[in-house]
Amino acid sequence: MRSSNAHRLTIAALLMVVLASVATPVSAAAQYEFSDDAYEGEQGDVIEITVNASADANDSVDVHIGSEDAGFLVHATATDENGDGNVTLALNTSTAGQVEASSYLSAVDNDSVNATQATDNITDLLDAGSYSLKVGSMNNSSDTATLTVKENESATDPVEPTPSEDESSELDFEKTVIVADAASDGVGEIPVQFGSNDTANVLIAADETGYDTMLKLTDADGDGDAAVSVDAASDADSPQEYITASDGDEFEVVSTNESTTTLQAGIDYDLELMPVGAEDAATIGTLSVKENLNETTQTTTTTETTAEQTTAEQTTEQTTTTESNESATTTSGESTDTGIPGFGAALAVVALVAAAFVATRQ
Repeated sequence: MRSSNAHRLTIAALLMVVLASVATPVSAAAQYEFSDDAYEGEQGDVIEITVNASADANDSVDVHIGSEDAGFLVHATATDENGDGNVTLALNTSTAGQVEASSYLSAVDNDSVNATQATDNITDLLDAGSYSLKVGSMNNSSDTATLTVKENESATDPVEPTPSEDESSELDFEKTVIVADAASDGVGEIPVQFGSNDTANVLIAADETGYDTMLKLTDADGDGDAAVSVDAASDADSPQEYITASDGDEFEVVSTNESTTTLQAGIDYDLELMPVGAEDAATIGTLSVKENLNETTQTTTTTETTAEQTTAEQTTEQTTTTESNESATTTSGESTDTGIPGFGAALAVVALVAAAFVATRQ
């Protein structure tokens, strides 16, 4: 009886061990390890890092390169697509940390890798120094190694550098003031120089009216410049309908104020040109929408002509009146003339009487 109980206890213990082993599977990370304890290369080199898998390993494994303290940390999930039992990652140190992780970390042969950079982008070559390598969990890795990047004074600048301020400053308007004159065709042409950029954002805005439209302009023909034509006289409601790009180039309306979609005469609109994704303008200008100058000129001319005619008429009337007065005066003088120079009729009679009196006395 005791022997039977002991046998049962032994079987129960074995079952518990088996169940425990099934309930706690070996992690996939524990089935991978680095092929070497150390990997090294110079700044600008492509350094290969290989992880090996055991026979019963899963297809994928997590690999971590660097640390936050080092200023460079990238998390990667590598997959053994071809089933050869290992995955080799190629790290391009000439661009590492400066661009998207998928641009500088790749898998060789037919394997694959998905990578994400956890630290901010850097603006120069990866610093010389040692970087940690981990397989599995970042905080509880199954294997570790070291990556050493040696200084290389002859290494060139990054192959694919992030856009610099100098490149952004190459964006420019060829003219800082563009006039859309309603007196002619109402079209204002905004000339843009791309420099080394392929795309640029153009902002047209006015605080007075609330107009705010952002365009993404693409140098599709690769000639380094483009022209954005704005028809300020158009009655269209959508900027897509009254804005066009020069032949061979392309644009799209990124955003617009739906409550104010048309341009108004008599308003100066701010122009800003900037790299795509940037917040600060590389250069600024003005789009000035003028009133109809032809109508203004005609009104002024008519007013001046009327004034001249009125003045001429007044002058004619004054001249005619003066001449009439002179004529009347002359006629009146002739009607009272006695034929004796200097004497009127009354004086002539008095003179005759006086002469007769003198003759009688004599």
